[in-house]
Amino acid sequence: MSTSTPKKFAVLLKPRPSQPALDRAAQYARMNPDFDIVAVRIINEYAETDDKDQIKVKEEAEFERLRRSYSVDNISFKLIFNHDVAEGFIKECSEGGYDLAVISANKRNAIKDLFISNIDSTIMRKSEIPVLVVREAAGQSVLGGAVVLAIDFLEVAHSKKLDEILFESASSFAKSFDGELHVANCIVPRSAGTMRGNISESRIVGGGIASPQDVTNKLAVEFSKKHGVPMDHVHVLQGRVDEEIPRLCKKLSARMVCMGTTPRSSFFGSVNSSASELVLDQIHGDVFIVNAATLK
Repeated sequence: MSTSTPKKFAVLLKPRPSQPALDRAAQYARMNPDFDIVAVRIINEYAETDDKDQIKVKEEAEFERLRRSYSVDNISFKLIFNHDVAEGFIKECSEGGYDLAVISANKRNAIKDLFISNIDSTIMRKSEIPVLVVREAAGQSVLGGAVVLAIDFLEVAHSKKLDEILFESASSFAKSFDGELHVANCIVPRSAGTMRGNISESRIVGGGIASPQDVTNKLAVEFSKKHGVPMDHVHVLQGRVDEEIPRLCKKLSARMVCMGTTPRSSFFGSVNSSASELVLDQIHGDVFIVNAATLK
């Protein structure tokens, strides 16, 4: 996986006129003509007896009309037949040599999504390459705005390698947007239910040597010094993740949040994934996600 600014994007097209993911990718392509944008259309409702060549001709013609509206040359089209949209896109991203997957966010239903995963949810959890989730592209077309790097310093499964990849990616995005990088950590109260952090196995905290606040402050200072991030750009928050991260983003007018996923992460872990995806639903900017399980 590339740790620099992505060069080849796989963009999942929606079967409707509104295309936030492609809108965002086109904005990037205008900023850097070296980017290679591949718009991926997954046909999931078809019969094996259908004339796939005829469907392909129709879809290519529709995409060409769409592509002309962007006035961007470096966007190509790929049509895939797969009854499972998420599975087809994840496979294409894995095998196609892409640096970044770009998808549009779906609205979430807190109860329903505990049992049924949206297409974007499945891609976020299983993608082998970083994923950029776009809510609405129109509001982020200008330069400037903060890029927030969300790190859980007290997470038991905390990965320093993931930290470095996220920091480099967040820094690249901030530089490209002429924006500022901010680092955020959220100390979640034990009583916050599914949104709580798991610090029970931390030898430093669990052994009574220091409080979560003290340990987090110490780790935040170390991270700030190591990466040259001003301390006034490092935010140690207290409260629910799905409240505090969006609140900080609103305060900073953030255009993007960069986060990692780990099997036990209190941000985007497998156990808390449905709850933590509510964070995405409250952030007006994009969310950049790297899955720690795919790091080599």
